[in-house]
Amino acid sequence: MTNCSENSADRTIPVSCDRDCGGGCPLLATVRNGRVRKIVDNPLGGDHLRGCIKGYRLMETTYAPDRIVTPLLRTGDRGEGQFKAITWPEALDRVAEKLAEIKQNHGSMSVLPFSGSGSCRAAVHNTSQLTRRFFSLFGGFVDRRDSYSSAAADYTAKHLFGTTHVGVDPETLEKSRLIVLWGANVCSARLFSSRWAPLIAKARSNGARVAVVDPRRSRTVRKLADQWICLRPGTDSALMAAVLYVIISEKRLDHTFVDTYTTGFAELTDYIMGRSDQRSKTPGWAAEICGVAESTITELARHYGSIKPAALLPGLSIQRVLGGEQNYRFAVALQAATGNIGLMGGASGAAPYKLPGPRFPTIPVPNLRPLPAIPVYLWTDLVLKGVAAGHPAKIKAIYSVGANFLNQGSDITRNMRAFETVDFVVTQDLFMTPTARFSDIILPATTSLEREDVITGGDNRLFYSQRAIDPVDGTRHDYDIFTSLARRLGFGNRFSEGRTTGQWLDFLMAQSEVDDIDQFKRSGIYRGPDQQRIGLRAFIQNPLQNPLNTPSGKIEIRSQGIAAAGGTATPEVFMAQPDKSYPLTLITPHCHYRINSQNSNLRWAKLLIDITLTMNQADGQRRGITSGDRVWVRSAQGEMEITVTLDKHMAPGCVTLFQGGWTTRDKYGVEIGGSANSLSSALPTYPSQGSRTHSIFVEVSALKHGRCLVNRR
Repeated sequence: MTNCSENSADRTIPVSCDRDCGGGCPLLATVRNGRVRKIVDNPLGGDHLRGCIKGYRLMETTYAPDRIVTPLLRTGDRGEGQFKAITWPEALDRVAEKLAEIKQNHGSMSVLPFSGSGSCRAAVHNTSQLTRRFFSLFGGFVDRRDSYSSAAADYTAKHLFGTTHVGVDPETLEKSRLIVLWGANVCSARLFSSRWAPLIAKARSNGARVAVVDPRRSRTVRKLADQWICLRPGTDSALMAAVLYVIISEKRLDHTFVDTYTTGFAELTDYIMGRSDQRSKTPGWAAEICGVAESTITELARHYGSIKPAALLPGLSIQRVLGGEQNYRFAVALQAATGNIGLMGGASGAAPYKLPGPRFPTIPVPNLRPLPAIPVYLWTDLVLKGVAAGHPAKIKAIYSVGANFLNQGSDITRNMRAFETVDFVVTQDLFMTPTARFSDIILPATTSLEREDVITGGDNRLFYSQRAIDPVDGTRHDYDIFTSLARRLGFGNRFSEGRTTGQWLDFLMAQSEVDDIDQFKRSGIYRGPDQQRIGLRAFIQNPLQNPLNTPSGKIEIRSQGIAAAGGTATPEVFMAQPDKSYPLTLITPHCHYRINSQNSNLRWAKLLIDITLTMNQADGQRRGITSGDRVWVRSAQGEMEITVTLDKHMAPGCVTLFQGGWTTRDKYGVEIGGSANSLSSALPTYPSQGSRTHSIFVEVSALKHGRCLVNRR
């Protein structure tokens, strides 16, 4: 392979973004004299396979002035951010010695590995797989199950469909005549911004109507919506129930679909019509709850109940609330009621991006023994309570790879206590993140531009990412770091199997469905055979020969599995509402310029990211607040000082703050960096035990001359 650092004329090579937006995205990097000068879209991707600003600015991550380029050893108290540079051999020796000591004294299960979205879409340089492979060979570990992103949706899908592999291929949306984006901010969130938004815009130009249900006037509302339905946060299930009421009462129900493909719909009908609880879920009933006009609810129901194909796309936001499981159950019930599941241009199931992609393995994790696992949302319980609370181990060390759990886990104060409790913390990362600040040793890793890999997209494609440049001096690939540690701990050959990263990629490529590897590397794009996949197609075509993996073989509107776990057998309206102490609901949408907390430190992103609290104009005026004021935000978990913007388009009772800001505290312990998780709760949704970061209950008070109008604790 040609040395990437040698002087030459401009070279343009295919690269891809491996971070956790789900997109991948085919890009081209222009390299001159060993340095990336520009990143643009790969024209072979066409009109609807494009990147976004986060991918176009990848070189600014690589060349950031605050990037860590040498191993660091903590010298001050944990969390103070005081470190000194040490050599790689010294750092690796210290980490290996400490891991060996902890294993000998407490067992391998006492080390808690964290892996995050630093490089989670790659085949070889995959932070999750590499971490799990290393610690499996180390002796085993306490694994984490589910996801902060989609735990409630995945839990629900397993019970309704017997699988999480349901969703929508975005290429099919051009066939839709009606698209309902329910809490799905496709112009900003995850892969949607670069992939879905252009396709929905195309469908709209072809005559499709787009309705957006959201408490705030999001970028998607502004750019795509023919109709915006502004509801109070946390009332989605009531609105969905009322839409279903109209569909049933006006005889718009697709009885053939319901009878053929579902079970339990009759019980849901009894609930919706009020026969089981003496409360009919009428538009008038929902209007008072949701703050949406009765006529608007009826209009939405009539459109959705009469137009086919129609795609109701529930965003992940509506399951990140208390009762999020019920929101997704109602969304699926609406899809079934209208016969839009398994239909070209319809929507098949819950989370829209869960259809399996092309066959391409990642670096394997040895299945040496069954591993105990806890819900990821409860990791602080594992650390703080340990075996005394029935957990499988007492955690003595945390090893974080491409993760920022201290910042991104709910209730940062609790997360800090967890990190302070353990004896040893290691972080592999690019920057001095809040998690890195609480580490004992920091090992600097590489970026996707500095390594070769195959990246999985959120659809039926793969992307080849050529190494654009040599690693910045002082940094190492995560694979190389783990290989060096494994060698010191006595299982180096078992970890590497004698393969370099390039040899691993060749090995995985040979097991994939890619037939012309040379063409794949030249173009940077592999397209699976079917670019207009329909979720649950085989089941819909022949439900008897292709039953679902559920007790009934059908879509289970009524679920005994959910009931057995402590939920309700039939979907029921659930609304967690604020109280007098904390009367406002804070929601934490994704920022257009960040991937979770990534980019928060980068100069270009800082110039674009709005670190303000947005609240309803009338709510602010009642509190003596005007736009531009500094305000004090309180929840049961924490306190924040921040600038506020009043918005007449915000739903009453709703405040918003983009998630992902890096935590910074003043001397009183008050958050001043705009990190939403300083206010969030570590109590999960139920029964999935997933994230509830759109159910944060707060109060907002004015600050005058730097002093709060109410006393701080």
